[in-house]
Amino acid sequence: MRGHLFNSLTLALIFLPSNSVAWFGKGRNQQREKRADSTSSLSPLVVPPSQYWDGVDGKWSSVALRLGSPPQSLRAIVSTNSPQTFVVLPQGCDTIAIDPIPPNCASGRGGLFNPNTSTTWQDQGLFGINSDGVGLEAALGYTQYADYGLEDVGLGFSGGGTNTPTLKNQTISGIASVSPIYFGLFGLGTQPVNYSSIGNFSAPSYFSSLKAQNLIPSLSWSYTAGAKYRLKAGQYAQLIFGGYDSSRFIPNSANFNLASDINRDIVVGVQSIVYSSTTQTNLLSTPIYAFIESTDPNFWLPTEACSAFEKAFGISVDNSTGLYLINTTHYTDLKTANPTVTFTLANSLDGGDSVNIQLPFSSFALQASYPFTPNETYYFPLKKAANETQYTLGRTFLQEAYLTVDYGRGNFSVSQCLWNDGAASQVVTISAPSNGTNGSSGSGSEHEPQAVKKQGVSTGAIIGIVVGVIVLLGVGGAVLWIFLRRRKRSPPPVELSAVPPPTIAFDHPTGQTPYEEPQNPFSSREAALDPFPADKKPEWEQMSPMPHQDLHHQRSELATTTEIYQLADRDNREGTYDAEAERMNSTQRATNTSELPASSMLFELEADPVTQARRSRDLLSSPAPTFSSRHTETTLSPTTTGLPVSPQSAAGARGQSRSPARSVQSEPMSWLAISPTESPRHGFRTPRAESPNPENPVLPRGGTPSPRSRWFNTREQRPAESTRSRDHSASHVGNLYRP
Repeated sequence: MRGHLFNSLTLALIFLPSNSVAWFGKGRNQQREKRADSTSSLSPLVVPPSQYWDGVDGKWSSVALRLGSPPQSLRAIVSTNSPQTFVVLPQGCDTIAIDPIPPNCASGRGGLFNPNTSTTWQDQGLFGINSDGVGLEAALGYTQYADYGLEDVGLGFSGGGTNTPTLKNQTISGIASVSPIYFGLFGLGTQPVNYSSIGNFSAPSYFSSLKAQNLIPSLSWSYTAGAKYRLKAGQYAQLIFGGYDSSRFIPNSANFNLASDINRDIVVGVQSIVYSSTTQTNLLSTPIYAFIESTDPNFWLPTEACSAFEKAFGISVDNSTGLYLINTTHYTDLKTANPTVTFTLANSLDGGDSVNIQLPFSSFALQASYPFTPNETYYFPLKKAANETQYTLGRTFLQEAYLTVDYGRGNFSVSQCLWNDGAASQVVTISAPSNGTNGSSGSGSEHEPQAVKKQGVSTGAIIGIVVGVIVLLGVGGAVLWIFLRRRKRSPPPVELSAVPPPTIAFDHPTGQTPYEEPQNPFSSREAALDPFPADKKPEWEQMSPMPHQDLHHQRSELATTTEIYQLADRDNREGTYDAEAERMNSTQRATNTSELPASSMLFELEADPVTQARRSRDLLSSPAPTFSSRHTETTLSPTTTGLPVSPQSAAGARGQSRSPARSVQSEPMSWLAISPTESPRHGFRTPRAESPNPENPVLPRGGTPSPRSRWFNTREQRPAESTRSRDHSASHVGNLYRP
C-alpha cells in the first residue's frame, strides 16, 4: 500500500502541467529581481580625501578618519592589504619612541589617538602585526608591536558634514615605534583579524563590515594613491567602495584573477619593464609575478632588475640608510631628461591581454625626511628582493595606476591613470555578482552588465522542486499510513462486568489439591504436623471467596485487575532474550487458584532471633508488598496442608518456641501475614507483618497474632543441590528495603 502511494505521488509530480512549472519559475524570478532591486538601490561609497600630503617616506594623499566616542579626527594612508586600521598612540611622540622628537610630531604622524578618553574602546592586548611568517607584510620582514582593541571607526573628519558611516567594534592597532610603520594606515583587506591567544577570537575588517551591513552594493573597491607632482596642485587619492570613477583611468581589455593567498592576492604577471629616454632598455630579463599593494612604497624586484635600474638611472645604495639616495644635482639632471619606465602587465607571464602602465621619473623621486632619513632628500624607492615571495609593486606604482578589485567575482583590473584637470567624476556602481552589474566599466570585462534571465528557471531547479515536493508528500503519506495501521490494530475496550468470575485455586506442579499433604519444604520431621491450628481451620474453610475484581497477582505488585496469573515454577533469568521469552511464555493464566483473603500487612525483615528481648527486628511498612525483585522472587508453594506456614506456627504445634532464624538454619527469610478484611468490597488493604509469638514486644496488638492470619514464606524454596535454581542473591534479601 505504501509503495503504491509513493509511486502515485511521484508520477503525479513528474507530469505536472506546464503552467505549474511556469508558476515555480515565475516566483523564483520575482525573488531574484527583488534582491537585485534592493542591491541596485545602493550607491558606491566615495571616501573623501583629507586634502593633506603626509608621510616621511614621500608625499602621500591620506584619508580622514573618526575614531572613538567622542570622535577623534585622524589621518591615514590607504593600505590595500591590511585588515585593520593603524593609528599612532600618544607614546609615539615620546622620547622613548623617537629622539629627538621632530617638530609637529603629532600632525606629522597623522594625529594621535588616545584610547583613555574614548568610552567605546575595548582593549584586546599587545600583539605583533605578524607571526611565524604570516600576517601584514610578513614576506617583507615587517616586525612591529601594537596595542590592539575594538573601537568605533568612521570615514571623514569629525563635524565635516560628510555623510559617511561609522562602524562599531572595528579592529584598531595602536603603534608607538617609528619603523616600519610610521604613519597611520586604513586597511582594505577582507580577511578578519584573528586573536589566536584570546580564544581564537576574530573581528571582521572594515571593508567586509560595510558589505555585511548592506552599506555598499558589492564587495569591491577602487583606489589610486594620487600624485603630488601631477596637475597644478597635485591629484588627491581616490577610494571608492562598490564602484569606480571612469574619469580617472584609460580603459583596457586586460583582466586579472585574484590569487588564492589572501595575504598576497592582487598578483600580476610582469612581462617586461622598459626604460625609455634617449634609448630604450629592458630592465627585466625574465618575467615575474609581483604583488600590487600600497602599504610599502617600494618596488621589490630581482637583483638583476635592480642592477639594471641602477645602471639606467645612475643611482646607488647609500650604506648608512640602505636607500637609493639622489642628490640635488643628479635629481635636476634626471628631471630634465624625464625618463619613463613602462610596466607591461598581464594575467600570465607570456601572452594574453596586457596593459602598459607608464611611470615618469617624478613618480620615482620621493621626498624623504626625518626620522626616515637624517635630512630631507630624494630617494629612489627600489629594494632587492631575497626571493620571489618579495616581488612587489608598492605604493609608488599606484600613483600612476588605477586599481579596481572585485572580491565577489574574484578578479581585478589595472589601468593607466588619466590626468584631466577639472574633470567631473563619473562614478559607476559595481553590483554583486549574483545580481549582475549595473553599468559598464572601462577597466575590465568583469564589470560588464549581466542580464537577469526571466524566461523561467533551469531544468535543474525544476527537478529540485519536484524532488522536494515528492519527499514531503511521501513522508506525509507514510506517517498517515502508520497512524491508520496502528489505529486499526487497537483492541476494543473490555467491560469488566462482562467477564465471568474465574475459579481461583492453586495449580500445584505435582497435580495435588491444595489440601493434600505433599512434602513439607522446611523439614521432614514436621511433615506429620498440622500447620493450621484446629480453631482456625473451620474459619478458613468457611471464608467466602473475594470478588475477582479485587484480587490481582503479578510478578511485581498487588493491585486491582480482572486477571490472575500464576508465576513460573522456576526462575528463568539467564540474561538473554530467548531466556526471557521462555519465562514469559511459561506464565499461564491460573484456573484453579485459591483466593487469598488479606487485611493490613507489614513486612517483617529477619534480623536476629525474636527471643532476645534487647534486639528487635526491622519492621518497615510498605504501601504494597513486592514479591518480585532483582534479588528474590516469591513463590506461593503448598505445604502439607496446602499452604506454607511460618516456623513459629510449626514450632507452636509441637509446643516449642523457635525463632524463624533457627527454623530455616540461619537462612535470611521474610514472613508475610495476610488477613482478610471485614468487607470484601475493599479488597486488599495495606499489608503488615505480624508475629505468632505473643512475647514479641515490637509487634502490634499486644503480640497476639490475628486469629484469621496465615503465614507465608515470601522466599522461594529451592533445592540446595541445584545450582541452576539457586538464588545467588539471597544474602541481599534483608536489604531490599533498608536505607
